[in-house]
This record gives sequence, structure tokens and C-alpha cells, in this order.
Amino acid sequence: KYPGFRTECSIHRFSTLVNQSFETIIMATNSCLLLPILFLLLLSKICTTFQLSTIQSTYPIDSRRIKKRIFENTIKLHSSINDQNRSASSKERRDEEKRRMDRKKDVVLGKTSAIDGETNFSLDPTATEEQYLKQASKVEQEVFFQTELGLTELRNLCLEKSSKAFQRVFELRPHAYCWQAGIVNFYLGDCIGAAEIFAKSARTYETKFGLPGSEERIWRDACELKYLNDPSNKKQKPSKEMFKQVEETDEDCMDETRKVIRLAKDLFAASVNNDYSKLILSKAKLRAIGGTFGKNDKISDQKMWRVNSWFYLGLHYDAFGEYKESKKCMKMALRLCPSNGNGSDIIQILPLLHMSVRDWFDDDEFNIIDGNSHEKENSEKEKVDTPSGVTVDPIIVLSIRDSISKMKYDDLKNTLRIRGVSHTGPKEKLQTRLFNSLVGDVGLQ
Repeated sequence: KYPGFRTECSIHRFSTLVNQSFETIIMATNSCLLLPILFLLLLSKICTTFQLSTIQSTYPIDSRRIKKRIFENTIKLHSSINDQNRSASSKERRDEEKRRMDRKKDVVLGKTSAIDGETNFSLDPTATEEQYLKQASKVEQEVFFQTELGLTELRNLCLEKSSKAFQRVFELRPHAYCWQAGIVNFYLGDCIGAAEIFAKSARTYETKFGLPGSEERIWRDACELKYLNDPSNKKQKPSKEMFKQVEETDEDCMDETRKVIRLAKDLFAASVNNDYSKLILSKAKLRAIGGTFGKNDKISDQKMWRVNSWFYLGLHYDAFGEYKESKKCMKMALRLCPSNGNGSDIIQILPLLHMSVRDWFDDDEFNIIDGNSHEKENSEKEKVDTPSGVTVDPIIVLSIRDSISKMKYDDLKNTLRIRGVSHTGPKEKLQTRLFNSLVGDVGLQ
């Protein structure tokens, strides 16, 4: 009834037999490319000449159809062999990538919860603060309110009221972390008490968060330098033993990543330890970051590098009693503050606070610091290069020369001796040797 049916069946049986033979030969020879191609060419030749004798006269065989089926099965076989040969690590990597893509839309931070049917807390600090106060004890609530009161009065430059609030906080919780209280004590003249607060705060911060308490350490060193260099304290024979030291913690977590804060920390630490090489280089680099500022320049300091550099330079000058230089730096810091000293960030308040306490607000014109003024100061207009041939920033050169000119003869000799440079001869030669030695280290620290 269907004459072509036997022909289709014969072709199907032949194709199945060919494929089975093909798979057997491939698996036996363990070849993935050469032998299958040769065998495929052989079968193609056979297919073009093969005829089924019982149906040759009526139903000729379509060799192209057989070739097509053999080719399709060859591709499938190659794919299966490649899957078997693929390494387990590659499979696992692909599976993990697939699972990651599937999970990508499952959890969204702030919107979805890891627990089915639950919702996260809203990202609202005010609401979180209210929830904390509702479940907090009366002591914790008073500590919170007194801390906020102290910070508010500090922003308002009311140091006496701020000090009373912070004292109440320490009465309720002696080990409270409140380093801003040290700033209040510093500007009220209690350097020893301020240094103790900063030392405890640095230890608490580094232990709890595993990060360096750089600001606390800077202010602790500033308290010590301020007290030791104050002429009014000479009669009391001040010494370093009077100041509480910061207890050292794990050194692995003590790497400061903020460039300006790291330089300021090195500057004050070197001043305390009489490391003049690091002191001079840190001061020069801070001065270079502060840069120049002309009349027509726009204020652009989003990272507040320049504000921090000018403020800590001014604080350092103030600690050594160089009030004229400190005043210039504080004016620059105040000028560069984006909120002119009225921001919520404590660093934006400090220049205004410092100038208010020192009573430096006057009718003097603002000192413009631009490139032209520096060129005039540098009458020699010399270009200084490092041993590697890199030209040094002129601001750094001027700062290094200025710092070296203020050093005593004995300090010059000790510094050169520590650096392994000849330390004999007159003072001018020692200054030149130290300058050349420090210029070579500008790009190494």
C-alpha cells in the first residue's frame, strides 16, 4: 500500500548501523577530530555508490539525506565527547556563574530580606535613632542626650557649656567614646586632660573597629607639644611622662589610607619623637597639597584634602608657638571650608573654632597665596631634581629649606648622623647636605 515505507525503514536501519559503528570506532581510538573526519569521508563515498538491490529499480536511495544525518550525529557526538573531557573546575565555574545570575534579582539591599516573608529595617537614621531610644535605659538615654548637647554647644563655639555636657557623659559612662570632649579641653587650656581623653578614645576606636584612630593620635600629640612648648609651663618642669600614651594594638590594622591624615599623623608623631627627617618631609608634602590660592580661583576641594592640610599645618605651628604662621594657615583653611565653618562635619568647625579661641579675627586683608608670590619668594628660581631626574615641586623645596633653616646645629648633626651622611663642618654645609639628602627621599615616603 505504501511502496516507499520499506525504503525509509531500510535507510533508517542503515543510518543507525553506520552511527553505531562510528561511535564504536571513535570511542575505541579515543580520537576527537582526525579519525571521525576520515571515517566520514569513507562513508560518504560508500553512500554515493550504495543501492538496495530489492528496491533499486523503483526507489533509489537519497545519498544526500544519509550524509545530512551522519553529519548531524557527528556534531552531537563531538559535543558529548567535549562535555566528557571538560574539566570539573570549568563545569563548576559555569554552574556557579549560572547560579549567581539566578540569584541576582532575588535579594536587593534595603528592599528585600533574606528571610521569606520578612522586611528589612528602613534606611532612615532618624527612625532607627527613635527605636533605639525607646528600648534604651534611662542612663543610655541621658548619655545620648548629653552627648548631642555637647556636640551642639561645640558647633556653637560655647566651650564651657559643651564641657559640662561631656563631663556628665563621663560621669555616667567613664569609658564612653567621645573624642570631641578632648578638643573642648584642649581649647580650654587643659592639655593633660585632653591628652588622656584622646589616648583612651584612640584605644577604644582601634579595638572596636580595627582601624587606626589617626585623628585621636594627632590631637594627643598636639596636646603634648602644646604643653611642652608653652613658656608659661616652664616653671612646672613639664615632661612627657605627664601625658598618657596610647596603648598599642595589632599593627596589621594600623594602616591609614587617607593620605592627608596619614601625613598629619606622621608630622605630629615625628615632632614628638624628634624625627626631623620625617617631620620636614611630612610638613613639605602637606604644604604642597594645600597648594596655591589666587584671587580669581574657584574653591574646589570636594575631598577636603586642602582644608585638612592647612588646618593641621596651622595646628602644628600653634603647638610650637609660631602663631603668625598658624594664623595664615587657619585663614586658608577657613577660606577653603565649603560651609565657612557652619557644617555638620567637625573638620569644618575647627578652623573657625581655633581662630575664635585665639581671637585672630581682624580687619587684615586675606593673604593670597598664588604661584607668582612663590616665584618672587624663590629669588634663585632654581630647579631641584631628585637623583632619579624627577623635578621636585617648588613648594616642597621652599618648605624643606624653611624647616632646615630653623634647625639648631646639634639637631642638624644628629639628623645627618642618623641618615648616614657626614655631619662635620659649619652649619651652612650641614644644611646643604641635609637638603640634598631629603630631596632624594621626597618620592619615597
